[in-house]
Amino acid sequence: MQLINTRQAAGLLEVSETTVRNWVKHGYVAPVAGNASRFSTDDVKKLKQRIAAGELKRLCRRANKTKTSSSFIPEEYLDNQSFSAELATIRAIFLENSVDIDNALFALTLKQLVLRGEAAIAGDSLFVAASCRNIQRKTLANELTSWLSELPPRTTAAQKVCKRLFNALTDASHADTIGTVYQSLKLAGSKATQGSFYTPAAIIDDIFKDHGGRQGYFIDPCCGTGQFLLCAARNGFRDPNRLFGSDIDRLAVRIARINLLLAFPGSDFSPQIYHADALLQNANLVPFGKSSLNSQFTLIASNPPWGASFADSDLIQLHQRYPAIRSRESFSFFLARSLELAAPGAVISFILPESFLNIRLHSDIRHHLLANAQVLTIHLLGRPFKNVFTPVIRLDLRKEKPDTDWSISLKKRGCPDKTVVQARFAASSDSIFETSTSDNEFRVIDKLYSLPHLTLRDNADWALGIVTGDNNRHLSAVAEPGMEPIYRGRDVLPFRLQPATSFIRCNPVVFQQIAPVAKYRAPEKLIYRFIANRLIFAYDDRQTLTLNSANILIPRLAGYPAKAVLCLLNSKLLQFIFARKFNTHKVLRGDLEQLPIPVFTEKILHELVALADCAIRGQPVAEAIDAVIFESLNFSKTEIDLILSGIALE
Repeated sequence: MQLINTRQAAGLLEVSETTVRNWVKHGYVAPVAGNASRFSTDDVKKLKQRIAAGELKRLCRRANKTKTSSSFIPEEYLDNQSFSAELATIRAIFLENSVDIDNALFALTLKQLVLRGEAAIAGDSLFVAASCRNIQRKTLANELTSWLSELPPRTTAAQKVCKRLFNALTDASHADTIGTVYQSLKLAGSKATQGSFYTPAAIIDDIFKDHGGRQGYFIDPCCGTGQFLLCAARNGFRDPNRLFGSDIDRLAVRIARINLLLAFPGSDFSPQIYHADALLQNANLVPFGKSSLNSQFTLIASNPPWGASFADSDLIQLHQRYPAIRSRESFSFFLARSLELAAPGAVISFILPESFLNIRLHSDIRHHLLANAQVLTIHLLGRPFKNVFTPVIRLDLRKEKPDTDWSISLKKRGCPDKTVVQARFAASSDSIFETSTSDNEFRVIDKLYSLPHLTLRDNADWALGIVTGDNNRHLSAVAEPGMEPIYRGRDVLPFRLQPATSFIRCNPVVFQQIAPVAKYRAPEKLIYRFIANRLIFAYDDRQTLTLNSANILIPRLAGYPAKAVLCLLNSKLLQFIFARKFNTHKVLRGDLEQLPIPVFTEKILHELVALADCAIRGQPVAEAIDAVIFESLNFSKTEIDLILSGIALE
């Protein structure tokens, strides 16, 4: 059997490594026994065949995201409907004809210069060196001459298409006209691979409304076609020689350099925008290598790549240069790099996925930022990007030594501003940025953790549900001879399981993944929904089986009955703690292990067990359980009302 690692499996499936690990959790593919990061090549190929055949539609959508040949018009930053229609025409010409994107964009750039009054060029002489000499400004002419020398050869047919594109563009009023065209033509898959999605103009404008007009130098270390640089030019940075940018996208850099020249009409200067990797290049990249400029940037703003892919050799260098970042997350490396580039007191403003705030994977960069910067503001922006469903934040930092008295402003459109103390984030597990927790709520959480309590860490056995590998083959809707019930996540209710709707023959050798059978056959255990934004635990003493959407917890707390743990995990109190601390749609073992299990007297434990028995029989005793817990922990009415209102909002 030929084995491959996670990265190789991701390459074969044309998805990210994170997606492969997610598919493992959901049972679509399983690693070989005894090695969580090795897969059978045959198994991976079979999964790919099933995806291609359309058998797994959810996976089809995800797999196609990174390699799709579709493109789209980035309407989120278009404010001119006539240009939007014109862009659709340009896109149609490009997609319906055979022409490379370099020559297409060069032709469109020439037309932009004509429309802006910077050149007089006829469509019949687009690729003639003499045409570049018709450009009025020397530095602009140099840009075009350099670009022309890099263009690939063109067929006669391709030249005709470029002439059609040249003639199709009649509106160059948009500040990033050619960048907008470029984004509409780029393959959506290449953007996913690079982790790049261009930013709505309103978000950039807000950054410079808050932080524009600063003295010193500005840089966007992953500038794309230069939207942030153009906004800086409009908001206080009047000297183009104080504006810097870099990007690994060669065409984007070409466009950005011309964009910046057009932003300063009449000025002859060479834009400080470079085709380079700001993370790995230093001495070879002029602005980063100059000691007079290095660490002198007073404002750094960017929408860095999210989840970009790195070559293994680059990752080795990145981990050496930024030892605080142990994940492979691209935006984390850019945040660390920006702290290096920033002058003391400089502001850094980044657009990031909301998952930055609380996902354990990003704890490394959160810890690094809290130790080296002041968090000024967290703006919760919702979902501003077209075709990207991830909620987004804007994170504003100042490069300062930590101070325990710093307050962070939390802003969300339509909601009152809130403030939290930065030290609170630093003290939380995994340095989680608990933006949804008010100061009063935090005091309630802190009170519970200050009371004598236990945790499930090292005090429980855990097991995942069974991954059959083919539910259609192994499961039946009726109990045939030799079959027994098996429960899914949707079958798990608070305190009890609803009647099973699926049945299976327990034959471990034929399943893709199964925990030790003894864990399913434990005398008593708790079963919980894995995919959920709240805690839902059921009691089981019938040694039943579960699928991978229903996981198993076997408490081992000395003197603490499993049914009392059941009451706590279904209680309003721990629901509140779970929602505020973890804010996730998955019930993860690592999060459950951090929940406080209060130390109760034997009398209270006995009372909770009796109430659990009633709840397991279907009696409505949830409020009685909550009352016992609140009273025994001496929570005030005000604190209880706060907890209950917080749960009601979930």
